[in-house]
Amino acid sequence: MFVNKIMGALLAVALVILALPTLSNIVFGKGGHHGGHHGEEKPINERASETFAYYVPLTPGGSGPIEEEVFDLGAALASASVEDGAASFKSKCSSCHTIEDGGDNKQGPNLHNIVGRGKASKADFGGYSGALAAMDGSWTYENLNGFLANPKGYVSGTAMNFIGLRRDGERADVIAYLASETAGAAPFPEPLPEETEAACEPAAEGEEGAEACVVETAGEAEAENSEAGVVEVIEGAVEDGGAAVEEAAGDAEDTMNNMVDEASDAVDGMTDEE
Repeated sequence: MFVNKIMGALLAVALVILALPTLSNIVFGKGGHHGGHHGEEKPINERASETFAYYVPLTPGGSGPIEEEVFDLGAALASASVEDGAASFKSKCSSCHTIEDGGDNKQGPNLHNIVGRGKASKADFGGYSGALAAMDGSWTYENLNGFLANPKGYVSGTAMNFIGLRRDGERADVIAYLASETAGAAPFPEPLPEETEAACEPAAEGEEGAEACVVETAGEAEAENSEAGVVEVIEGAVEDGGAAVEEAAGDAEDTMNNMVDEASDAVDGMTDEE
C-alpha cells in the first residue's frame, strides 16, 4: 500500500507537469501574436480576442476627447438644390402650408417671404402656439435649420405636429427653396473655414506660435504611439505569464524528481529490511 501511494503521487505530479505547457498555451495564447496573412499586422482588438478569453475593446487614437461633428450649414446651402427642396416641400409641408405669394393660410401660416420674417409675426394667422409667440427674433437661416431639424425640440410646446427633416441635405434643400420664395432674401451664410496643415506652421524662434505647434505635434505623436504602447504592455504580460508558467513547471519537475528519489530510497530500504 505504501508503494502504491507513492507511485500514485508520482503519477499525479507527472500529469500536472505534462498539462502545464498546454495550460500555458490556452491562457497566454503563445504563437501568432504577429500572425497576419503574408506578414501583415493584425488589428490590436483582433489579436487581443485571439490571445485572451476576456478583453476590453480598445479605441484607436488613445484616450483623447471625442470631437463632435459640426454641421456646416453654409456649405450645405451652397450645394443645395432648389428643385429638390420644392419637391420635399410639396410632399411633406404643403398639407399644412402654402408658399406662393398671396396664398391662403392652412393649419400653418403661408410661408412666402418667410426668411428674415419675425417669428409668429404673420398678422392674418391666429394659430400660433403660445410657446412660439413668446419667442423673439426672426427666421434666420440658422433658426430655420434648427426648427426644421426638430420642431418640438426647438420650440417646446409648439402646435406644429411634424417630426422634422432629419437629413441635413434635404433640410438644406428646403431652406434654399424657402429662400427662393422670399423677396430680397439674405445671402446664405459662408461655409466654415477648412482646416489645413498650415494652421500649425512652425513660427520663428521665440514666437508664441512655435510653442503651440510643438504641443499640437506632440499630441498627434502621442495618439499615434498609444496603440503601440498598449501592444507592448499586452505582449509584456504574455511573456511574463509564460515565464511564470515555465518557472512553475520547473519547480514541479524538481519536486517530482525529489519525490522519485525519496520513493526510490524508501523502496530500497524496505528491500534491505526484507
